[in-house]
Amino acid sequence: MNAAQTLTLARKHLATAIQESSARFCMTGAVRALDDGALDSAKMWALKSLGYSVGVFHADYKRAAA
Repeated sequence: MNAAQTLTLARKHLATAIQESSARFCMTGAVRALDDGALDSAKMWALKSLGYSVGVFHADYKRAAA
């Protein structure tokens, strides 16, 4: 899964995030990195956001991290 796809998936789960403030903070970093063209960093931040939203054992997190 590329950075843009990971970001889209993280946005999908943002509204129901377990730790919403942390998920939103990471999402901000992901968007900033994507705008700067730092795709690896954008994916890392989006994945962190997803982890705060659904947890690392969720199927969507595992799919994005693979």
